[in-house]
Amino acid sequence: MIQNLKDLERLLKLCRKQGVTEVKLGDVELKFGDLPPESRPSRDQDLIPTDNPYADFPDGELTPEQLMFYSAGGLPQDDPYRKDNPQ
Repeated sequence: MIQNLKDLERLLKLCRKQGVTEVKLGDVELKFGDLPPESRPSRDQDLIPTDNPYADFPDGELTPEQLMFYSAGGLPQDDPYRKDNPQ
């Protein structure tokens, strides 16, 4: 029978796995609810935009000004130090 919490945990997992919805042991009766929905992605993944704003990030070595610009969250299309940027 159930001697400790580990035994109870094993019993509950086995019941879930086998699709049991109710268990009655003496005076104790357990009814299982629905399983929780599939786990969602982490909150960080929810914040990632679907289009990549850094897709056109410059290749190669960055100038000190570009390092400062990008470390402050600048986007490639707004880079005033980019060689091919007509600004």
